[in-house]
Amino acid sequence: MYYQIILISIFTVILTSCSPTIQNNGMSEVKFDKITIEIGKTTKNDLIKKYGPPVFEGIFNEKVIYYVSHKTSYKLLDKVKTKKLLIYEINLNDKNIVENFKKFSEKDAFNISISDKASEHNRDSVFIWKELLNNMRKNNIQN
Repeated sequence: MYYQIILISIFTVILTSCSPTIQNNGMSEVKFDKITIEIGKTTKNDLIKKYGPPVFEGIFNEKVIYYVSHKTSYKLLDKVKTKKLLIYEINLNDKNIVENFKKFSEKDAFNISISDKASEHNRDSVFIWKELLNNMRKNNIQN
């Protein structure tokens, strides 16, 4: 009987470590797909009322806000892998009205210009995105 309990425990650990854990960070994908923006009409307050506060804003440019939906998957002893990444980059004018916006996915997310200033190393923007996603994960775990 004692050996059966040990065997069942070992099999349970093995089976649970093989199944991936899915984690959603930022906005839900469904809510993200329903974002509607009218250039020259939609304001920052309209966006906040409909979709909540942006994931981040004003790191290098106060007139740009970002809404993000990030789905990851990982196994017990494996690295975290991005399943789906969606980003809205929304540019505002001086009156906080949408001037233009762009939608990015995981394939072209590194084309986002976070700063107008030139950098010696492209690693800086990669580092910022990694930190952003890590912070989203931390906030999701705390909530």
